[in-house]
Amino acid sequence: MPPALIAFLAAAAVCLFASLAAMVLALREPGLSLKPVWALLSLVGIGGGAMVWSMPGQIYWFFGIALPTASFVAADGSWQPTLIRFLFPAGAVLVLLRLYWHRRSRSTGAIRT
Repeated sequence: MPPALIAFLAAAAVCLFASLAAMVLALREPGLSLKPVWALLSLVGIGGGAMVWSMPGQIYWFFGIALPTASFVAADGSWQPTLIRFLFPAGAVLVLLRLYWHRRSRSTGAIRT
């Protein structure tokens, strides 16, 4: 396996794991309003890379917004190549910042009381 393919698959796994972790944390956060919206936002990715499975040495960088942050596309019997893509988990970063702000405001509110 070429090193570029290993690095690409590792980046895709990290992006997907970060999104899923942010989604679970948002759903389990007590007192957070609009939990389903924050959970859905955690799966949104912005900009990333795509690779055709048959040509692992070439990575195509693109800018786009998609859900989920990592995907695998394969169509049996079609002319389209097998494609793997990942996007930077910007939604997960926003959700983690929101959770930090929520926990911080909750803890300072408890001290004032």
